[in-house]
Amino acid sequence: MGAAAIIRPTFEGSDRYRARPLPFLTVNWRDAVSFGENGLTAQLRREKFRLGVGLTFDAGRADHGTGGLFASGDDRLKGMGEIDFSLGFRGFAAWRLGPIELNASATKFDGKQNDGLLATLGLSAPLPLGQKLMMIPSIRATWADDKYTQTYFGVTPLQASRSIFPRFDAHSGLQDVRASVNMIYSFNRHWFVGANVGVSQMMGDSAKSPISISDTSSTGFALIGYRF
Repeated sequence: MGAAAIIRPTFEGSDRYRARPLPFLTVNWRDAVSFGENGLTAQLRREKFRLGVGLTFDAGRADHGTGGLFASGDDRLKGMGEIDFSLGFRGFAAWRLGPIELNASATKFDGKQNDGLLATLGLSAPLPLGQKLMMIPSIRATWADDKYTQTYFGVTPLQASRSIFPRFDAHSGLQDVRASVNMIYSFNRHWFVGANVGVSQMMGDSAKSPISISDTSSTGFALIGYRF
């Protein structure tokens, strides 16, 4: 557990950023069941393979600036309406080949506005830099179906009449590609600090959408924690 701070765009496709403090808590039982920022996860590990399922969430999006810890929003979205919180059911698999891990996941959301599907494919490689410092570079690509892309990047005729954006029909396809680097430094068996920096490039209809003011965005995350 610990305390963290995050800086990220005000919404997907925004060119404005905001910083927020966040509490940080992760519970892991025998490397089989975990609860943390990604929700509740159960996995089966066999040497080089991992298979699992989980319950995650999408915090949604407001059509105005918000002080919420998780939800995104911006006053420029006025007239687009709210995208409510939704639960997501996730399945994933990973295969380790030497120092590289290949991972894939699929998440189906079950919300009133967001009932779309996301699928990701990624690579990561934990690299020890001495006894106390670990660097984990990673890259992943995300595909989204029609429902998800239309919810977050489409503009209906009604939304166009109420907002600053023209009508736009968004379709399924590659949504974005993201590269990131995670650094973890352990002072001892309990105390540690971590940082993550990532850059995302919007693709397909997500990039073509009038809502995507900036197709390239970055995020930053830092924390100090105590491991029991």
